[in-house]
Amino acid sequence: MKTPSITNDNKEKPVDDSAKSTKEIKKIKFEELCHWLERWGFKVIDKTKGNSIPGIEFQAEVFPQVPYSSGLHTPFYLEFQDDLEDGFIIRTTFELDKNIEIFLNSQNRAREVELTYIEINRLILPLRISIIRDHPFIKLYKVIFYSNIQKQFFLDSIYDLINSMSIIIGKWDERYYQSRPQETKATKIRKIDDPELEKILKK
Repeated sequence: MKTPSITNDNKEKPVDDSAKSTKEIKKIKFEELCHWLERWGFKVIDKTKGNSIPGIEFQAEVFPQVPYSSGLHTPFYLEFQDDLEDGFIIRTTFELDKNIEIFLNSQNRAREVELTYIEINRLILPLRISIIRDHPFIKLYKVIFYSNIQKQFFLDSIYDLINSMSIIIGKWDERYYQSRPQETKATKIRKIDDPELEKILKK
């Protein structure tokens, strides 16, 4: 519904009250979700004012208090977008270990890369987390509707996102170590310069 407003030149100009109320509702819900996260021990930084991404109305950067099981301290983002009227997004982006990337590329293992992504999709599908491939970057996200949202569901969704990240990192580490050539017996033999030590080791 649009209601008229009076400008200085006595001309009526339409004002979109419905759009304004929707944004106010989003702001209230955004602040509520940030408060929940802080109470659960997450470090929350409101990035709304400094955000330069078009279409994002409210954004918070969220850090866990302790590193994930993979050892990473990668943040995730809570975002309200202007094209999503009654929902919001939680998302994260991280880069695969450069050593894994360099090794797989040097070995021309395109097939292993594709098979790994297929397995990753199979593993995170039950968590209902969406993945965007931008190799070597991985982008994970989940869309959540905030009407009658429950705290438990919101917290579970966050840990589904975090667990998906740990699963992906673990799967790439596994692929890396499976692809590396195993050490042969010859490579393990080292010359011992100390005769006394050599005698002890031969016993």
